[in-house]
Amino acid sequence: MRRLALAVIAAAAFVAPPAMAEQQKPGWYGSVAGSWLVPRDYDGSGSFDEVKTYNGYGFALGAGYRYGNGFRAEAELAYGNVENDRVTRDNAGSTKVGGDIDMYSLTGAVYYDIPVNFVVTPFVGAGAGIVHQRNSRPATTIGGATLPAGGDSTDLTAFGEIGLTYQLTPEMALVPSYRYQWINDGEHGLDDTGMHVARLALHYGF
Repeated sequence: MRRLALAVIAAAAFVAPPAMAEQQKPGWYGSVAGSWLVPRDYDGSGSFDEVKTYNGYGFALGAGYRYGNGFRAEAELAYGNVENDRVTRDNAGSTKVGGDIDMYSLTGAVYYDIPVNFVVTPFVGAGAGIVHQRNSRPATTIGGATLPAGGDSTDLTAFGEIGLTYQLTPEMALVPSYRYQWINDGEHGLDDTGMHVARLALHYGF
């Protein structure tokens, strides 16, 4: 059993470097990703103290190019959905808010794969683009103040991301990551959207 274990370790050490080297070769790749969205509560400075949403989900399709020096660029088309929860006003408590928010985004990003001699490759990156939101929230009154009904808006967005790349085959990689995303959509005395995004992507090189 001990000899078998040593043989497996030796084989892994022998196989891992080619897989990591393949990952750094220049070329195009495609990606598909699923995500778990955790929006920050909207804090207010006007009539409303806070607007809360539930956690949501998303998915994305992307295309990227790896330059072979650790850097890669990627364009991504994504969809996300979160449900409205409740609105709070000082001295008036909180009340339920209906409807949900659909988010359609188009972004571009630059990533850097950190060269380490390990089975996974850590990376950092940042991106920006636009997001179109459809908020079906109805007008909601609390404590004599009314939060207007939601609507459509197109806003700037930006994000920072960290993650790991695990090479399954020379062409295919599993990529878990964490992204913090900002959306420039503050209104009605509420701050901009901030969102924690946990992602799991699959990359396929061509």
